Formats: sequence, C-alpha cells, structure tokens
Amino acid sequence: MNKKIDRTLIWFENEFGRLQELSDSFYGLSTLLNRLLNEDYKGKKMKFINIFLATSEKYFRVPAIPINYTHYYGGHLNTYGDFDSVEFNKLDYLEKNIYVWDRVYENLSRASKSIKNTELLEASEYAYRKGLELNVNPDYAMVEADIVISGQVLKASVFVNFKKDGMYSKFIVAKGSEVIFEKEIDSARNGIEFFLDIYKSIELDGNNILVKGRKDVDYLPLRIPLEEITSK
Repeated sequence: MNKKIDRTLIWFENEFGRLQELSDSFYGLSTLLNRLLNEDYKGKKMKFINIFLATSEKYFRVPAIPINYTHYYGGHLNTYGDFDSVEFNKLDYLEKNIYVWDRVYENLSRASKSIKNTELLEASEYAYRKGLELNVNPDYAMVEADIVISGQVLKASVFVNFKKDGMYSKFIVAKGSEVIFEKEIDSARNGIEFFLDIYKSIELDGNNILVKGRKDVDYLPLRIPLEEITSK
C-alpha cells in the first residue's frame, strides 16, 4: 500500500503525564486505524497523526492545552480529547477497545473539520465503520503470496497478532478459508514499530517456502520445508 498517512498513534495521559503502558497496550488499534485510513484517504500527504486521550484532571493541570484542541503544521496533526478513566477501568478488554475506537473517531472527525480536511473526515468515517465490521480486531497479514503445492493454489501469509502482552508473528498456509498449517515465528513488545517491518516477501524455493525480510534479523530468511506442510 502506498501510504498517504505515514503514521497514526493513540496516546493516553493523565494529570501526571504520559500513560505509556496503556498507550502501548492499544498500539494494535493505532495500526488498525492507520491502515484503514490509508485505504480511503485521498488528500494531501500527512506525516503523523497523534490522537491524545487524557483525563479531565490533565486539562485542569495543563490549561495551556485545552480539551478538544487541535494543532496542525507541516503534515503533523495533534488532536486532544478526553477519556473517563473510572468508566474505562470497569470495561472488559473488547469493551475497552470499542470505547477507545469511539473516542478516537470522535476526536479525529472533529480535528478533520477544524483543519478543513474533507478527505480526512471521509477517511475517518470509512475507518470507523470498517473497524466496527472487523470487531476492532487489529490482526493482519504483513505479507502474503499465492503458492502452488501438489497442484493446489494455497495462500501463504505472515500474520501479526496483537495481544495484551505483546505482538506475535506467525506463518500460515490456508486453503480457501481453512488454515492447514500454522507456525509461530517471533514476538515483540507492543509499540515496537520495527517488528511490523521485518517481513518482506514469501516465495517457493524448490522443496521449501522462504520467508524473506530484513537482513539484520538473524533468523531470516526463514526456511519452511514443504514436507512440514504436506504432512499435516
């Protein structure tokens, strides 16, 4: 995908500053939002979108940045909204994701109108709807390819799964909607952006499938013998 929005991040804050652990735990939603925005956005290229969700106490403590404040300069958009930490902490994990998704959409829509970026507003509406259709599941195929094994066309992919405790990559081979082979590859702490850029391609090489990627990752290229897949 040729991205017109380079990066989108959701940040949480309270009166004492950045809630980094909470921000990292919703890194998957940040990546989901950025991917969906880029599926629809047709406006001027943007470098960063930072969506700050802060408690009301933060805005009392730092009045220089009022609630619902938007700042845009040189392709960098910062928008400041609120979240109710008491209400938030009563929710289960999925409910928290939907709560954040709603708050992010509200703030990004308001910011889009504030900077008069109609294309961003339309992309925000698209991303919000599509995210709900996906049940705000941020997992996705980082790379994928069609491969032919024993005359059958199969889909090989490297997926990233976002969990509370980190990000996990796994290699999957599917026949239609049926997963016929799955292999765990690696993991990283939530928020490590490098992890999402490791894998570059999948190709068939004789009796092996090769997962290729960054040269500075010691286990790549990853070689998976076809017999591991066909024996399942």
